[in-house]
Amino acid sequence: MKARLTILVLILSLALAACSLAEDITPPANYSTPSSISVTLPATQTPIPPATKTSAPTLEPATATATAETSPATAGSNTPVATDSNTPAATDSTTPAAEISPTAQPSMVVIDGTVTVASGAVIPTGTVATLLVYDTTAGQVTQTLTAPILAGGNYEFSNVPATTTTVYLTSVDYGDVTYDSVPAQFDGTVFQFNMPITVYDSTTDLSVLTITQAHLQFDFSTASQVQVMVLYVITNPGGSTVVVTSDGTSVPFIQIPESATNVKYQLAQSSSPLMSAKSGFALLPGANLQYGIIATFTLPYTKSLAFTQPFNLPVSSATIIVPEGVKVKSDQLTDAGTQASTGTTVATYHLYQASSLASGSTLSMTISGMPGDKPGFVLNTNTLLMIGVGAVGLILIILGIFLFLRDRKLRKMEDEFEDDEEEGEKDAIGEDRDSIMDAVIALDDQYKTGDISKEAYEMRRDELIERLKNLP
Repeated sequence: MKARLTILVLILSLALAACSLAEDITPPANYSTPSSISVTLPATQTPIPPATKTSAPTLEPATATATAETSPATAGSNTPVATDSNTPAATDSTTPAAEISPTAQPSMVVIDGTVTVASGAVIPTGTVATLLVYDTTAGQVTQTLTAPILAGGNYEFSNVPATTTTVYLTSVDYGDVTYDSVPAQFDGTVFQFNMPITVYDSTTDLSVLTITQAHLQFDFSTASQVQVMVLYVITNPGGSTVVVTSDGTSVPFIQIPESATNVKYQLAQSSSPLMSAKSGFALLPGANLQYGIIATFTLPYTKSLAFTQPFNLPVSSATIIVPEGVKVKSDQLTDAGTQASTGTTVATYHLYQASSLASGSTLSMTISGMPGDKPGFVLNTNTLLMIGVGAVGLILIILGIFLFLRDRKLRKMEDEFEDDEEEGEKDAIGEDRDSIMDAVIALDDQYKTGDISKEAYEMRRDELIERLKNLP
């Protein structure tokens, strides 16, 4: 179990994500890029003790060997020593002494610092600082040293070996969380490093955390399945470090759909580093820290998928990213249009957005189609605008037809009224010759004064004259 915990913490805190959303898709305009991750040393690696140094053997000068002429046995004798003509003559030179090169001594540095509790509390007695000496060439921790933390929070390491490939990192365990200093590398010129560490009180209350952004990207490149990659951008706005208890196979505040397989977690490339904790990992407080955790999993997919994503933490905004041609329907989402990718492969994606999802809520949607399918009816802003313009145009057409029919009806009623009026006038004149003549005279007067049009005058006068002709 402990090994599994270590593996998960190592993956989440040290791995740089190879498939970050930031590399594949240009985030929406309200996306804030997480701060750059600083160099983190693999503190969980097994320290390798430095090789045992052995003193170079002392080489004594070779002893000069006496020749036959200077042999003690013959020294002082007047008798000449006979020599064999076949024996080579002895040389006068002696064996030279071996040259000794001095062993290069490594540089020594001093590393100190102050451990401060953010809440103002006092460091518990017996707390120690740990120094990791990391060799960048070997890619591993080569030495681990410890030093007590004094009453004022100070610590110091003296006579620490240093080369230009050495990086130093100090750490302190406080509240079951391991806090690290900023790493420092020896460059051959600075021989003292001040490496302060700030520690915080701890809490296991996950409700302090907030998911500021959730990006859900769907990949349909494999037949009969869809790979979902969810990027959670998390902040800890409180004043305490949040310890996340994990069994090494899951992250408690990240929910995975029940039918998902091949579940994996990793840290986003630009995430703030996670801290190691005794029971899992930890997130430091601070509005300037953004933790990006990516969860990937696979779901079966044929022609459509009813997808649900529960959230254990409140989500400020969520973005759904699918290839163009894939349709997404949900009452919780608004269409954000299409957007081209910024990676090496040119592609167009369709974006949908949701906001203000409460803790414990579920984002539900129906996904259908495949990349490259011809888009059908999409209810987006442009579509709504076109529908609105069409509706206004239809209303104007209906209004025009209504006004036309109304005017036509009014004209018909006026004509009927005029006919009735003429009929009534005809009946009033009757068959009396004098009345008809009076009507003709009155009609002439109306025409002269302009009270009646010429056409109406002529038509009415002809009618009255015809009636006069028909009288007996």
